[in-house]
Amino acid sequence: MSRILAMALLFTAALVPARGEVTWLSKTYDFGFFREEAGPQQGEVKLINLGPEPTVINRVKSTCGCTVAGFTEGLIEPGDTARVWFTYNPAGRPGRFEKHIKVYMGADNDVTSVTLKGTVIGNASSLAAKYPVEAGPMRLSATTIDLGKVTYGRTRHEFISGYNQSTDTLHLAWTDVPAPVSPGVSSKTVAPGDLFSMGIYFNSRDEVLTGPLEYEFKLYPEADDRAAYTTIRITADVEPDTSALTEQQLRDAPALTISPDLIDLGDVRPGEKARKVTFRIRNEGKTEAHLSRICIPGSKALKIKQMPRRIAPGAAHEVKAEIIAGELPLGPFALEIQVVSDDPLHPSRTVRLAGIKR
Repeated sequence: MSRILAMALLFTAALVPARGEVTWLSKTYDFGFFREEAGPQQGEVKLINLGPEPTVINRVKSTCGCTVAGFTEGLIEPGDTARVWFTYNPAGRPGRFEKHIKVYMGADNDVTSVTLKGTVIGNASSLAAKYPVEAGPMRLSATTIDLGKVTYGRTRHEFISGYNQSTDTLHLAWTDVPAPVSPGVSSKTVAPGDLFSMGIYFNSRDEVLTGPLEYEFKLYPEADDRAAYTTIRITADVEPDTSALTEQQLRDAPALTISPDLIDLGDVRPGEKARKVTFRIRNEGKTEAHLSRICIPGSKALKIKQMPRRIAPGAAHEVKAEIIAGELPLGPFALEIQVVSDDPLHPSRTVRLAGIKR
């Protein structure tokens, strides 16, 4: 039995190629710049078996569905050259890319990584889908970021993707950045057809106000040219941190109600300058309420004429304001007046504003 086993092992060993000494002529293939319309691009890399034994390529594996690869099959004798070839599909993938193909070889299944790189000059449809905002030589995924509700003391991080659609290298810069906002970019130097990512970091501790807030700064495609820029806008709704309040403090806290909570302006006619509106704010809590501001986020349609800053427990005060007709959108509209206070359970109360601008 042991003799049969030994013969089987010798037979199996004879079928497995020994580990040849392989040298790669290149482990990187650069497609360079090419247009998306040119379709799939092909390339190859070569290796030489320097011996003393034959070897074999067992298999190749692409790390991305956009790339398919093939290889020279069968034994690679000492002195022979073998190839690994590949096709990259640029459809819907504008910008610089770097992909990898893993090549498994020999009896030990050794792995070699082959790098494919290049830059795809995107076509109009691909760019419009991924980067819908055209901003001079740049295309951007967005120019507005809504951070949503942010508890005071917390931070938030969001991104805007960009693409250089020009034939010149861009040198990105920005100015007029508000204190709570910190922008950063993957690279300030962006080659033609290349991608970049802008991170927007928001720290609520650097803001003294709560409620709906708006920020903006200027993004320049060229640091030395301050005439051309794109405005980046950030919105956030900062809420007070009530996690440290006890149940008794919450029961004794201010509690605001608003009446009415819907104001219907009806028809706003051409030539109308302003419409007066009023509503009442009542403090049903057990401690004094403090109002910080009243606004319509993202709109200049509201002009406050009279508002209380403090409301005693059980008291009610009237807010008087004007709606500027020229700032209202055409057609049916529905806006929200936000009343921001230190009411811990409802830091922002809403008065709905509706109507039709003819």
